[in-house]
Amino acid sequence: MRGYLMAFLITSISFQVGCETLDGGSATKSQGATTYYDRGLSLQHQGDFDSAIAEFRTALRLEPGYADAHNALGAVLARKGDWDGAIAEYRTALRLDRNHSAAHINLGAALANKGNWEGAISAFRTAIRLEPTNFAAHNGLGVVLTTTDLDGAISELRTAISLSPDHASAHYNLGNALAVKGDDDSAVAEYRTALRLEPNHVNAHHSLGTTLERLGRNAEAREEFVHVQRLLPNTPTNQKSIEEMRQRVRDLE
Repeated sequence: MRGYLMAFLITSISFQVGCETLDGGSATKSQGATTYYDRGLSLQHQGDFDSAIAEFRTALRLEPGYADAHNALGAVLARKGDWDGAIAEYRTALRLDRNHSAAHINLGAALANKGNWEGAISAFRTAIRLEPTNFAAHNGLGVVLTTTDLDGAISELRTAISLSPDHASAHYNLGNALAVKGDDDSAVAEYRTALRLEPNHVNAHHSLGTTLERLGRNAEAREEFVHVQRLLPNTPTNQKSIEEMRQRVRDLE
């Protein structure tokens, strides 16, 4: 089931980090701490995560109670794969501001990536209680519920889509939930919507190809696997996946 859980959201404050932008709610901070925080956000946006971490840590040395900076630092640590470090920062942000919805969402994503489904569900539900129309919270909850409650997952993902109809990841996630439930035709429709919105969504191409193959629509499936093969960066870490796609294309000829 974990193979379907590919689209967790890592959100930050003041700008988009991968998926969703949320506004913080911290009290006014010193200009010095705010300056370092803003620099960190800019560097994070540029993909310079190590420098962003340094800026956020400097902001926190000046203002240890800066909830937004703890949350933003957690988001960068998550980007670098340090889930334990990220979780620690999100929890600190929430001790400082228990109504920090972005930190609840980020915590849910991090806990999910650690396999703590119960904790992730609780975090996303808290975010929804704080912000009932928050797309990221409904989308994240829907992804995690795919492990335990398919009907609940589908309901949450449909809510997310109603809030942001043009968000490819929500359609992709809904397709995954429908595929797990066995509704392959509906899953295909959601994957195609995701690809209309984001044509280079490699996971959507892969999931669509797998579902089409299961439906016996081999020519269409082969086309999707060709897309995957072309979209995967030709790096040493991707060589196994690329070769698997080549083999699947050959098998469907």
